[in-house]
Amino acid sequence: MSCQTAGDAARKRRSRGAACPDNNETMRVLVLTGTRPDIIKSASVVHALEAAGCQTFLVHSGQHEATVPALYRFLEMRPFATVRLGARGSRLSQLQARLLDALEPVMARVAPDAVVVQGDTTTALVGALLGFYHHVPVAHVEAGLRSRDCNEPFPEELNRRLITRIATWHFAPTPLAVATLRREGIPLKAITMTGNTVVDAALFGYRRLGPRVLAPGAPRLIVVTAHRRENWGAGIEEIGRGVRRIVERFADVTVLWPLHANPEVAAAVRAVWSGLAPDVSRRVRLTDPLAYPEMLQALRDAWLLVTDSGGLQEEAVTARVPVLITRRQTERPEVLTCGAGRLVGADAGRLETEIARLYRSTAKWEAMRPTRSPFGDGRAGRRIAAVLMRSRAASGRAPKRHAADGGVRTAVAS
Repeated sequence: MSCQTAGDAARKRRSRGAACPDNNETMRVLVLTGTRPDIIKSASVVHALEAAGCQTFLVHSGQHEATVPALYRFLEMRPFATVRLGARGSRLSQLQARLLDALEPVMARVAPDAVVVQGDTTTALVGALLGFYHHVPVAHVEAGLRSRDCNEPFPEELNRRLITRIATWHFAPTPLAVATLRREGIPLKAITMTGNTVVDAALFGYRRLGPRVLAPGAPRLIVVTAHRRENWGAGIEEIGRGVRRIVERFADVTVLWPLHANPEVAAAVRAVWSGLAPDVSRRVRLTDPLAYPEMLQALRDAWLLVTDSGGLQEEAVTARVPVLITRRQTERPEVLTCGAGRLVGADAGRLETEIARLYRSTAKWEAMRPTRSPFGDGRAGRRIAAVLMRSRAASGRAPKRHAADGGVRTAVAS
């Protein structure tokens, strides 16, 4: 394992936002990313912290490596350091141990006043643990999401619950996430409802892509992704069979399925689509994982999204694309309550029925395209940076956990 420096990412930029107090040393913030969703959802936070004058150290853990450099460039970010984990197996315990070993010297080198982690990945959990071990307060972006089943999604549901017990700042994307944190005993003054930073990133990306152009009468494009561990094997086969039946039934339906990087998962998908008739085969594209701008473009052109991804549910609502969720529950129930999504599980028959229902009724399809996203207005990153800067200004230094609080968290300004 090694750590490669890519230059100091804490660029001092003067623009809108709170400024670091003149009478105090500049706040040093370590922002830790590891997976593609981490990078996407951390972008607006990094930009807002830099705009506020913080020394912002963006560190990539190496949990995901493919297409990462291009994604950082598209989102106009430059990591301070990138960790190379080297060859590793599929065991979660092995990944966590390697991340702890690799990121420990980075933590010591940066000596941050605060650590920012995103979501529920193994990287986020390790970052929170390192913050705790070094007595550095942790900011949890996208806090309060729960499926209430530690096996779905696995291991993310337990990861985010554990991070909640460590974090000082809880940046919740929605009122429901705030209510969840309150039920778990988190003080209201430690919680800030910000909206979800995925909306910030998507709006940024769509501005860069330019206006949507889709020819009238274009085929109905179904974008499909599947990667959850609980769907590996039989679940992915069920998803594939359900979508395949739709393509074989309706001649104006096309499918775009970006395959997961895991070779076993990709092989399972390819097996489902083998033996297609030539006229059907021409309407099915199984591709390598798409770069973020390509995925945004695909979503914008899509008639329907079929996915077990959490972040894509939020992005689909932003793009006003109906989504069928191939899981038994979702930690983003706002997608369901606003009418933009439906839970169908990894069930070929139910998936086929739901897609056919939307195909036959334009009114039902339109009803799943809300004009307003429940996940925010695109200013979440600025709100997060403002809270961190206010806490610094109020205390003259970054807040530390109180021993009286069990060493777990400090209530800070909301």
